[in-house]
Amino acid sequence: MPARVRTAQAADAALAQHLSWHKWPLARQLDFIFSAEAPAYIGSRIETGTALAELYQWAVAAWPHDVQNRIRHCFRQLAAYSTTLFTRADLALGLAHVGLHYHRRVRELAGWQPPSKNPFRQLDSLVRHLFDRYGDVPAWVLHRWGRLPDPRNGLCLSELAVHLGGGGALRAFRGLPVALSKRQEHLMRQAPAGCTFHEAYRYAQVAERDAAEYLGVALDSRLGREVPGPDDALWLQVLDLFRAEPEVDAWQFGPVCDWIHFRRRVGSPAEPAQPGFSVRGRSLASLLAHTARWHRWLGREQTSPHYLKLLEQHWAGLPVPGFVGGEGEWVRIQQLLNYPALLEEGQQMRHCVASYVHQCTKGRAGIYSLTFNGARMLTLQLAPDRRLVQVRGKHNRRPSAEERNWVLRWLQENHLTAPDYVWQ
Repeated sequence: MPARVRTAQAADAALAQHLSWHKWPLARQLDFIFSAEAPAYIGSRIETGTALAELYQWAVAAWPHDVQNRIRHCFRQLAAYSTTLFTRADLALGLAHVGLHYHRRVRELAGWQPPSKNPFRQLDSLVRHLFDRYGDVPAWVLHRWGRLPDPRNGLCLSELAVHLGGGGALRAFRGLPVALSKRQEHLMRQAPAGCTFHEAYRYAQVAERDAAEYLGVALDSRLGREVPGPDDALWLQVLDLFRAEPEVDAWQFGPVCDWIHFRRRVGSPAEPAQPGFSVRGRSLASLLAHTARWHRWLGREQTSPHYLKLLEQHWAGLPVPGFVGGEGEWVRIQQLLNYPALLEEGQQMRHCVASYVHQCTKGRAGIYSLTFNGARMLTLQLAPDRRLVQVRGKHNRRPSAEERNWVLRWLQENHLTAPDYVWQ
């Protein structure tokens, strides 16, 4: 048999293994994913990652039959108003959450009209129509509709949106990781749109001190990286010292907090850890001097057993690829996957990114380096929920317009998000 005939037969056989579900009417697609036959076809004759496969995963496979029926009822009604929503794999979880909470809607679907052909705008409009009775659900809550619960606190912001949209108080929502005062709830509702719950709570904390302009500084520090806890009061005391001396570079707040953490929890052979360390009675100048000496000490401790052990640290990294762009591939973004790489990045860029080693090993952060023609330009921190949370140049400078454009291309290619504060 000629080779080209064998190739054609093999291609025909491969095509026969895949269902032509793209050609089905939407009603048939929806009936199929809720049928008993669907599990046998998803992943074998229907590729994973497609819109239909993602709908099956999030709207069917994840739920018992009674919940499936509820979601199916919603989908059947919604299909009469928009078919575009069902064509995007990355909206499947958001649609599943619409179906999951459909019985708690505050308006009927019949009163909704898609505002445009853009599926993302359609979903945003649909959620507001069905679940936001008074139009006062904070943008940061609605912005995260259809996301998995935050691993730091287990909160699902889709559930929170439904609770708030029905008139419930934020502080009354079950499962909050921290108790809120009325004042804090009021301030959290005003947090920027790109925030997580954790970041909105940090916004309320700094806004309570009339220091909302320090949000980026706070989120860039241990106050932003750690979950709310007993250390909050200490970090906020340090923030007060910076506010009292506005001529001091506010972005030194994070390094100072790192030194205090080292002083309290880690220590050195010459100075053991002091768990009761306090900043009471200390000046900002003193804290800055101690931080500078600590950075110099870190550079000298390259023969210590602790340092040698750190050199062996490697990790898998976050499942987000890097980036190559520009003519001749002169722009690159690459994830750093071992401690020596972090250390070199910090030494070259004159910042303390090496202190993120434990977050990287535990999968709580991904550190990426942007280079132009091999020269280091920016250090980027990515959170596990695919948000860019930190962007730093040499000596903690802000990114230039050109650097920001390349980072934005990387974000768009990988469907990553970035709150406004990271560029400030």
